[in-house]
Amino acid sequence: MNTNRFLLILLAIFLVVSCEKSDIEHENAFERSYQAWLDFKAVNNDSYRYEVVGATWAGAAWSTTITVREGQVVQRDFHYTQFEDQRMPDSGWNLASATNLLANFNIPADEYEEREARTLLETLQWTETEASLGIHEQTPASAIQTLDDIYETARTVWLKKRNDADISFEAKNNGMISTAGFVPHGCVDDCFTGISIRLIETID
Repeated sequence: MNTNRFLLILLAIFLVVSCEKSDIEHENAFERSYQAWLDFKAVNNDSYRYEVVGATWAGAAWSTTITVREGQVVQRDFHYTQFEDQRMPDSGWNLASATNLLANFNIPADEYEEREARTLLETLQWTETEASLGIHEQTPASAIQTLDDIYETARTVWLKKRNDADISFEAKNNGMISTAGFVPHGCVDDCFTGISIRLIETID
């Protein structure tokens, strides 16, 4: 009798544990991706770069490249791939293409610089080194963070189960994270909260 009671208690515990629900969506895919990241990190001494992309329905798109050495962010590069419906030239932005943009907008260069506290070319692209990280504020550039930070935010925020949103996760960077985030139900424009990573690569 005591043995039967003990077995019933064990069975009850097993059922409770097995029925516990994960608090994140796409848990299995996330855990596989996280392991792929840990393997990549170990092989490359936690040194790498990754590119985050973003866009808005209003005609802007951009790219941010974060460089990490031994677990510390050392550089952040940003450029618009499309600005006010104007695509970046194949050769990249330069003074001539920025001047042409201002002419298309019918805005004098000095007026733009006075209003934005920077030239248009400095808006279109810039680089922060380790000593200047974070000086560019109020831009759509991706935050200064490592992939460890990104996986933690994905686990605790972007993939958190919620009844009022569609949640997505993809791992197209050799098994590592490429998309994680959510879109609230009923939202129409620029509704995605999360991250889109175009590439993750090693550095010399």
